[in-house]
Order: sequence, then C-alpha cells, then structure tokens
Amino acid sequence: MGSAPLPVAIDYPAALALRQMALIQGKLPKYLLAPEVSALHHYVPDLHRRMLLATLWNTYICINEALALTLSDFSLVPPYPFVQLATLKGV
Repeated sequence: MGSAPLPVAIDYPAALALRQMALIQGKLPKYLLAPEVSALHHYVPDLHRRMLLATLWNTYICINEALALTLSDFSLVPPYPFVQLATLKGV
C-alpha cells in the first residue's frame, strides 16, 4: 500500500501557502491540512487504525473519547451520518 499513488492530487505549494496565511495570525495552533490527513489515511495499512484516525479527524474528539465509542454510537444513515458522544462536558 505504501507505493500506491495517493487517492487525491495534492497541491503542496497551495497548501503550504494556506498554512502560512493561517500562521501569520499567531494565535492559531499548528495543524494538518486536509491533503496531509488524506495522505496519512492512505499510508495506514490497518483498517482499525485507519478508522480510528478518520474518527478522530472528523469528530475532533480526543483519543480517550474515541476509544470509548461503541458500534451503537455510530449512525451511518444517509444523508446525515453522525457519531453520538457521551461526555461529561456541561454536567
């Protein structure tokens, strides 16, 4: 899987220019761009780890919250799939 081409074309000069514009603000944290995350997904050989990475990226939850998820927490019904998170925030 490591030698296969990436599933999306990545325009790194444009992505880096976008990151530089964001970093000028100074208060924003460093982050990965969507094309970089796509590349990471592409090179993770294990399906379970790839799904964990996709869940973390798409839900913005921390690792402990992701590891506590069960199959019943996922609703994959179109057109709006979602993940139901049980957190202690706001309790």
